[in-house]
Amino acid sequence: MRLKEDMINYVSTMIVDDLLKNGLIEIDCAKEKIVDSIGKIITDELLLEDRLNDEVKELLKSHEMELDKGNIDYRRMFQMVKQKLAKEREMVL
Repeated sequence: MRLKEDMINYVSTMIVDDLLKNGLIEIDCAKEKIVDSIGKIITDELLLEDRLNDEVKELLKSHEMELDKGNIDYRRMFQMVKQKLAKEREMVL
């Protein structure tokens, strides 16, 4: 996962603070509960992308010889496969 827990907490807090400041939400519980919920959503989405990355790596690993023979750029192929799988699964990256 690219973001550490303290950064996720910071982003979540900023989101809640901004929504409250602009009057876009009203809460009837502790602000920390909302911050924690948003943090969990962010973490879950990042973990989902991590799993997708792992799947793409495994897929490309099984075609490693073809990639080497064709002088295909691994990073470019990785991004293409990742985008295709994300689109098929209706994921927003």
